[in-house]
Amino acid sequence: MVLCRLVCALAVCLLMVGPASAQGFKWWQSERFQRELALTADQSTRLEQVFQALQPLLQAQKAALDKHEAALSLVVADPKSEEAQVLMAVERVEAARGELARSRTLLTFRMRRILTTEQHVKMQAMHEQWSRDRRSRQTPRPANKPGR
Repeated sequence: MVLCRLVCALAVCLLMVGPASAQGFKWWQSERFQRELALTADQSTRLEQVFQALQPLLQAQKAALDKHEAALSLVVADPKSEEAQVLMAVERVEAARGELARSRTLLTFRMRRILTTEQHVKMQAMHEQWSRDRRSRQTPRPANKPGR
């Protein structure tokens, strides 16, 4: 449970600020992260190597997911589609989504192993602060009115 939470926190941090590429923000190249986590040059280099090693796979998997989602949308929108066609398209989307999630988790796990325990704890704290800040900036949604 704790490892899962740690992996999830790091995964969110990977995507926190915005895309530096198709798969996320290169936080290990950010001056703020380097300073606050006290990343060494070697750690930054190793993190980049892990990222670069998995990037082609992640991009291919994201493209496959996008393709399957587009196909699903077409099948769902077609009034002539059979339920079996929709189910097969959903299976393809979910399989592609699962493959991408596994690869992202592997990326996060490999990156986590490069950080020291202290750095990881600091990364978690940064993530929690980011989450609090994000929640406080969100505007409340209007309540649904009865009868609608």
